[in-house]
Amino acid sequence: MRGHRVAGALCAAVVTLAVAGCASGGVSAQQVAQVAQYTKADRTNMLVEGAKKEKRLVWYTTLIPTEVSKPMADAFHKKYPFITVQLYRGDSNQVAQKMIQEYRARSYRADVVDGSGTSTLLRKAGFVQKFDSPELKSFPSRFKDPEGYWGTELLYYMVLAYNTKLVPRGQPPKTYQDLLDPKWKGKMAWSTSAGSGAPTFVGNILTSMGQSKGMAYLRQLAKQDIHNVNSSGRTVLDQVVAGQFPIALQVFNHQVTGSRADGAPVDWVPLQPVTSQLGRISLAAKAPHPHAAMLFLDFMFSKEGQQIIADHGDIPASPAVPAKLAALKPDGGRFTANYVPADQASAQMSQWNSLYQRLFVEAG
Repeated sequence: MRGHRVAGALCAAVVTLAVAGCASGGVSAQQVAQVAQYTKADRTNMLVEGAKKEKRLVWYTTLIPTEVSKPMADAFHKKYPFITVQLYRGDSNQVAQKMIQEYRARSYRADVVDGSGTSTLLRKAGFVQKFDSPELKSFPSRFKDPEGYWGTELLYYMVLAYNTKLVPRGQPPKTYQDLLDPKWKGKMAWSTSAGSGAPTFVGNILTSMGQSKGMAYLRQLAKQDIHNVNSSGRTVLDQVVAGQFPIALQVFNHQVTGSRADGAPVDWVPLQPVTSQLGRISLAAKAPHPHAAMLFLDFMFSKEGQQIIADHGDIPASPAVPAKLAALKPDGGRFTANYVPADQASAQMSQWNSLYQRLFVEAG
């Protein structure tokens, strides 16, 4: 099944679609800014002519190559055959740290960089440039930075997944309160990942219930002996598919749907409000190929690019492009989502992670 092939093996992998060089010095931040914020009528022609000279694009991504990033890169290359593409893939922290280390060494390789938390870290460091893409005009305000430092390429909704052989359909927990039922004690698992695992579950509870009620709930939940899996949510889902655990908490609904389509005995339930994260993409402050980078950002946010995301099972951010299955999005799935602003999540993640460690790891 697709999930089993890709889980874990691609972490921090480098996938080279074409030979790409690195830049040390090269294009200045001022030159990148001029290209990024150019809005005159000849904008597209200017970007194309500039990209023909640059000839390449370097994309640091958190997206799995076999599922989204390689199909996106291939489609972009097909539209602009004079631009070759290089991908580096890692999780949000790996991608951010790679770019930070390179910038401190004055080595400027990346043109665009994505991830749920990457943009916030890089913006604080001063390593991303604000940009203007006309394709973002139709996106909801919460899906784009008001100052222009990032735009949302896709959406993540974190749900409860369960093995349908171990938990019959219609019988899994349907609310956060249901998780406290003694019959689920020792039968649930989640990822320890700060970016998308148990700490974000803690954050969702505290921001949606409030500090007092949220803490009271978390203390009760801590008595349920939830298994901590030191890996990604994808790995936890695979373990549920294999029957190692009946229930996984805080996994992506589109990955559950993909596994089910491959024949896995798994389904999902939205515990409301569902934790939501935005997959955001930014322009590097000293992108060595700024014209190609802006063409790529336009392509990513366009209906054409967003449709590629939908076609490969992920959830597009554009309101004009439906998910492959309508139920994956709040409107189609009839669930509410808690979009915690990225800056707030970044500021409070250390607190959420510490609380998770204290209640669910150290106490055990």
